[in-house]
Amino acid sequence: MTSAPNREYRKGNWTIQETLTLITAKRLDDERRAKPSTSSPSKPGELRWKWIENYCWDHGCFRSQNQCNDKWDNLLRDYKKVRQYQSSHSQSQSSHPFLSYWSMERHQRKLHNLPTNMSPEVFEALNDVLQRKLNTQQQPHLHQPSFCQSPEQLPLKTDQNPPEIDAPVTVSGTVY
Repeated sequence: MTSAPNREYRKGNWTIQETLTLITAKRLDDERRAKPSTSSPSKPGELRWKWIENYCWDHGCFRSQNQCNDKWDNLLRDYKKVRQYQSSHSQSQSSHPFLSYWSMERHQRKLHNLPTNMSPEVFEALNDVLQRKLNTQQQPHLHQPSFCQSPEQLPLKTDQNPPEIDAPVTVSGTVY
């Protein structure tokens, strides 16, 4: 990856292609960091975002590491809102007909306090990255309890399924 000292970063709204490039960079960074390494076990956030900036730059997305970090945070916030809306309303037993986020007009999304411009492509790409990360985090760690431990002494596994990611969502007729 190239690292030019004097980069001129693009400003303004992100294109869908730039956003998808960022999501790909984040997925690759997650995979890269999940591999065992002989160097330091965890790189500081600043270096990780510099790696993401370099990946994006090499793929035509001329944004700074700070822009990438801010955009990622905003994408996650919007993704969670859409996923929560879809999940809670599609499972509701309400007598009101459910209006999917994906079939709403911009003004309807605004009325429901939802992001107005989340595209299905971006949502699906984010869902893929977050599900991969969740699956990686849930790899069973080998724990061999000794035979003298009582059930009360065994560790409780209460944090295995964070509620933020595991709710099913329907996008373009596909359930995730």
